[in-house]
Amino acid sequence: MSQPPVPATDHTGLRVMGIDECLERIASVPVGRFAFHLDGETAVLPVVHVLDGVDVCFRTAGDSKIQAAIDHARVTYEVDSFDAETRSGWSVVVNGNAVMADEEDAQALEDAAGRPWVPDEDLVWIRVRTQSVTGRELDAGS
Repeated sequence: MSQPPVPATDHTGLRVMGIDECLERIASVPVGRFAFHLDGETAVLPVVHVLDGVDVCFRTAGDSKIQAAIDHARVTYEVDSFDAETRSGWSVVVNGNAVMADEEDAQALEDAAGRPWVPDEDLVWIRVRTQSVTGRELDAGS
């Protein structure tokens, strides 16, 4: 009889999640953190997102986030969850380039997202064109 496969772990013992599981986890939470370079520093800002294929998309009126997209800057997007009681949690990190959605893309994202959480005519859609997705999970009960 064959043994069940042993889950892949990283050097710290965290379970490595596959791409499909990572995307499910991103879709399961409404807010993540958008990280980008701003004036020589790393800025990390929370945003409400939607997932479009493997790309993370969000609305913003923030000039610095819009400039990152205009510049097609390298960015990182992170989502996570942690339960202190069970000492379990997970984190997914997306690396890619930020771009502004064109009018057609923005309308499709608007339709998919439904009503905005923050109504504002000046909001624009930013798309993180995914180049890599990684995820780790800690399950203290295992």
